[in-house]
Amino acid sequence: MINYRTLFLGALSAFSIHHAAHALNPPTSFTGGGTNSFIFFENNIDQEYLISAEHLNPRFTGANVWTRYGRDQQDSLGYMGTDTTLRNRNNVDMWLENSSMLTPFQGIRCRIRNNGACPATGFLPAEFIDQFGAYKIRSASGDFDGGYARASFGPDAYEYLKELAPGDVHQFIMHYCETTEDYNPSAGGRCKDATTGRWRKTQLNITKDAHIKFIDTRAFSEIWVATDGTPSIAQNSELCRDLVVPRGGTADQREGIACKMVQYDLNGPTSAFNNSTHLYMAVDQAALNNMAIAAYDLRINAGGNDDWVRYDADTRVENLMNRMLQSGRHYIEVLFTKSFFKKMLAAEASTSGRRGVFTFAVNNTATPQSGYYQFATNMDIDIIPREYGISIRHQNQNERVKTGKIGEEDITFNYVVTQSAPKTTGANGGRADVVKARVLGESTTVRGNSYCLFKSKDEVLQVPIPAYLSYTNSAGQKIEQYSGCNASATLDLTDANWNAVPWDQQQSGFFHSTNLDLRFPMNDRVSLFTIDGIDWLGSVRAEGDVEVEATWIGVTRPK
Repeated sequence: MINYRTLFLGALSAFSIHHAAHALNPPTSFTGGGTNSFIFFENNIDQEYLISAEHLNPRFTGANVWTRYGRDQQDSLGYMGTDTTLRNRNNVDMWLENSSMLTPFQGIRCRIRNNGACPATGFLPAEFIDQFGAYKIRSASGDFDGGYARASFGPDAYEYLKELAPGDVHQFIMHYCETTEDYNPSAGGRCKDATTGRWRKTQLNITKDAHIKFIDTRAFSEIWVATDGTPSIAQNSELCRDLVVPRGGTADQREGIACKMVQYDLNGPTSAFNNSTHLYMAVDQAALNNMAIAAYDLRINAGGNDDWVRYDADTRVENLMNRMLQSGRHYIEVLFTKSFFKKMLAAEASTSGRRGVFTFAVNNTATPQSGYYQFATNMDIDIIPREYGISIRHQNQNERVKTGKIGEEDITFNYVVTQSAPKTTGANGGRADVVKARVLGESTTVRGNSYCLFKSKDEVLQVPIPAYLSYTNSAGQKIEQYSGCNASATLDLTDANWNAVPWDQQQSGFFHSTNLDLRFPMNDRVSLFTIDGIDWLGSVRAEGDVEVEATWIGVTRPK
């Protein structure tokens, strides 16, 4: 009996020693690695981030999302790593020592431009992730398809880097291991416990040089343009000004309206930007009826100097961010020139209600695969013909989104409608013969009546909400009409109480303005139930537009 127990324990001991001998040996030295620094871009408008590195290697670069604009310029999302290649069709683990993040990695970074094996996510996914790394990722071959020791940043990596102060230095010790053997990472299995494979590590010393935040102004500006291209700023346009610049282009390309399109806050020196990072503006010309735009028709300035540089220069010295910016809180301004306005009128183009016509791009050519990022601003620029034009805007730009509760106060949006026309001898003094308004939005029908349709985020809850448009007529009476998001239910506000403001001292024309309200009652019984007749509890939302239309009979707009 004693001999049997001794032999049994000895067998266990021998088995344990045999298993450890065949695990992979931990790396004793670093492979690749080195020193780099970065500037953190925080887009406060869309909650998006960009890591812009000073050098290409070691890799520490990229945005957390695919840009919504200029998509073909971006080949890779954010990642870190080295030039070390991985073997094809191996199981790969990548992790950090002493990670301070919840999810630093999500897979192996790959590139999408050649339409190869790289998924639309921009990374080969891991079977398991934790606060240290990503485990059991199936590698491929080549840089495009995920054949390098480069880990795709997880969401928490950006949150962690965002909170670092400029000047902070962080040492990342990154391990990467590959094997052909199978294992279950969810149950604790790891590549480093395999009997065959390669286990390496690298050290990256990374400095955060600066942090720049783009801030939403949520402003709105109306620019009324005469037939010769001469612009006029409406009273609500506090972020726009008349401007003449001294040099560059033709006379019509040196004067116009300068508008503060986006605010930025730079924490750190401008010298932190390398000589490869440019700031410029992109224009969606298709949205402007494919009108031709010359280099100096639009200009930009970011407060770092007095130069108003061409808007589209993505590689020119004058568009380097270390020249254009200055530390602290400032604005990126755009000069819309008289030449630009002339071309807009000729093309009968419009910017009304269109986000993304004017966007800004950051391009770091030192990291060509991942150094590009493009974003839009919520600064609305409505460019309208002064001769026979109409516009609508919120009375308060901070109230473009409102909330309410069923059974409590109504939700009401307040607008200003403005029409513009030359002075005439008619009874209306140049005002439109017919002015109409309507509500455009997703709708539903309940018992034969049209309602605006509000939905929960998952679209499980779908609730009918009534809607009314109203104005005050020339006799001082409130006129209200049911809309219900029915596009055919138009409100005639021709007889509104219009207030006139002259274009100029000669009173050659007038801006005529009146108020228009959109009301969503919160006490209608139909809203107590979903469109399926079910009592509901939760949050629902909707988006839509109020559209206005003016008709001048017997009038042709000047060209």
